[in-house]
Amino acid sequence: MTTFRKRLARMRRQLLGTPPPCNCSARTDRYFYLGPDLAMVRLDCGHMLYVDPLDEHISANIIAHGHWEKHIHQALLSLIRPGFRIVEVGANVGYYTTIMADTVGPNGFVTAFEGNPRLAGLVQRSVLLNGYAPRTRIIPKAALDQPGHIDFVVSRRNSGGGYVTHWSDNPYEDGETLKVEAVRIDDQDAGRVDLIRIDAEGSEPFILRGAEAALRANPDIIVCLEWSVVQMGSRTSVPDFVAWMDAMGFKFWRIGHDSRLTETPIDTLASLENCDLVAARRQPRTV
Repeated sequence: MTTFRKRLARMRRQLLGTPPPCNCSARTDRYFYLGPDLAMVRLDCGHMLYVDPLDEHISANIIAHGHWEKHIHQALLSLIRPGFRIVEVGANVGYYTTIMADTVGPNGFVTAFEGNPRLAGLVQRSVLLNGYAPRTRIIPKAALDQPGHIDFVVSRRNSGGGYVTHWSDNPYEDGETLKVEAVRIDDQDAGRVDLIRIDAEGSEPFILRGAEAALRANPDIIVCLEWSVVQMGSRTSVPDFVAWMDAMGFKFWRIGHDSRLTETPIDTLASLENCDLVAARRQPRTV
């Protein structure tokens, strides 16, 4: 009777198109709830990361899957060499910060900017937990082209959507506007920079203008950045930004969903759909 019922159930699934029952066990060893304001996740790569249990965006995906933006993750790590000095803007909970600190090794260094003070605190705790404090510096400030104090919109439910704002509108139900100090990368004594990673919700042109000395000092510097014409275009001229990068000799490659880099013509950038790009003066050498 048991065998007959199993066959009947299998036939029913085939007829109705319903998936078979999942036989995998829950990963109870990966997520550690520490209270309403704090949790910890063991990443697929083995690192431990503090996250926000109320965040429905980045933290939620890391909790569910053990990784974040896998294709970006793999492409980024393929560009990093031991001993690299890296600047990161928009560290969020420190997913990339921690992984990059591991990849650069004891002779490398990661300087990470995060304008949301709550998230900057999580990054610092994760760095300490994983033993990378000697090779990292967390700067709880926004990186821009001019020093000063700016309005910075944050949301607990959408931690990845924090951004520098010039407007009075706040798109989040739980949004809060903070006064945050802004600094230039070039003023932070980061030394010779080998790679800059940016995810800043449209402020990328201003951040890179504040890093012009670093961009010019190293002919082999690599920039990895989120590319949103809509977000950047609401703040500045995207064609002017592209022309500025082009004048310094940068070419661009799009990161595909297979983590491969595809060269992208300069004249298409101002209308390119949302993606992540790599900018460099020559074809990036990947591992």
